[in-house]
Amino acid sequence: MASLNEQERDFIRRHLDSDLKALALAAHRYKGITVSTLIPRIAALRKLREKAPSLFRLDLEIPSLLSVEQASSEVVARFKTSLFSGKHLLDLTGGLGIDAYFWSKRFEEVTYVEREPLLSQAARHNFARLSATNIQVITAEAEDFLKKSSQTFDLIYLDPDRRNPSQRRLFRLEDCSPNVIALHKLLLSHAPKMLIKASPMLDLTQAQQRLPQIEHIWVESWKGEVREVLLLAGHSSVNADEVPIEATILSGESVQTFQFTRAEEHSCLPQLSEPLRYLYEPDPSILKAGAFKVFAKRFGLSKLHLHAHLYTADALELNLPAKIFAVEAVFKYDRKVARQFLPERRANVVVRHFPDSPDQVRQRLGLAEGGDKYLFATTAKDGRKILILCIRLDSSSRKMA
Repeated sequence: MASLNEQERDFIRRHLDSDLKALALAAHRYKGITVSTLIPRIAALRKLREKAPSLFRLDLEIPSLLSVEQASSEVVARFKTSLFSGKHLLDLTGGLGIDAYFWSKRFEEVTYVEREPLLSQAARHNFARLSATNIQVITAEAEDFLKKSSQTFDLIYLDPDRRNPSQRRLFRLEDCSPNVIALHKLLLSHAPKMLIKASPMLDLTQAQQRLPQIEHIWVESWKGEVREVLLLAGHSSVNADEVPIEATILSGESVQTFQFTRAEEHSCLPQLSEPLRYLYEPDPSILKAGAFKVFAKRFGLSKLHLHAHLYTADALELNLPAKIFAVEAVFKYDRKVARQFLPERRANVVVRHFPDSPDQVRQRLGLAEGGDKYLFATTAKDGRKILILCIRLDSSSRKMA
């Protein structure tokens, strides 16, 4: 994107929170300004303000809305960069530069490498505006840089491109660019460790089989959604069952973690139970990490079914990394029975280890979505298909209970 003049910057400043569709329709009113070229900038700046509020400035260069959408959010970037520090870090897939900026607060020097000239040019401009003077910007393909450089680093960070030329999303490490599986020896010839940001859809077991040098795994969630998976790899092959897996729940300034190993998960034999007074639904990061049985053991909970991943107890367990519900009723999967418990014919339907989708459950029971009741459709320990009617306990409810 070309640099803006003062009139254009003022236009963006005045319309940063305007309705962009209405603004486009009224474009003819603004003489001397090409509104159609400024609307994408406004959309990109809005997204940046949402994802990285402490970096937001009107004089930053944002090549495209997509570049912001693919960048790390500030909360996630702050967490992962808090894990390491040192003298020199190589960010081999620089992108918009949000990660590099936060890495620059933890390392004395950061080398930012990006293959797209528009992105690297924007990053250079933005780092200067943000006074991030310890970041060196290089425009190059990751593999070319590694082959030509003789430098060594304390840590290499990569966020491989997870879209193919037709913009289809990719999940496997070997399908992304750069291919860390093919390049791992070259990468580790420049640093003792590399940290890989992977897709939330990554199959962790498959990734460890393809890259046995993985030493630690983080699964990060924010606002109830898994945002990214981090893989730390070194020079030695590691027994996959002994690798620490850390589910990390980010919430503003607080961080809640749940760490385990697959060996611990394999050794657990959870107790099964009918639904008791309280129902627990683990944070998505815990489920993605695969802590199905160890979660029950760690907190003294019972599972409803070995494969349902819903947990129950008569005691209210506070501060668990889970949504907590008070159970009001348990009944069979039947329209007439459901309407006895839900005369308002409305509930938030959640399906766990159940043959029907939420839409199919609502259709069969004649329910609308919403309200303050939650209806879990799941499988009991004896294989029966059951419905569990609950009220979710918020923070104040938990304190009162």
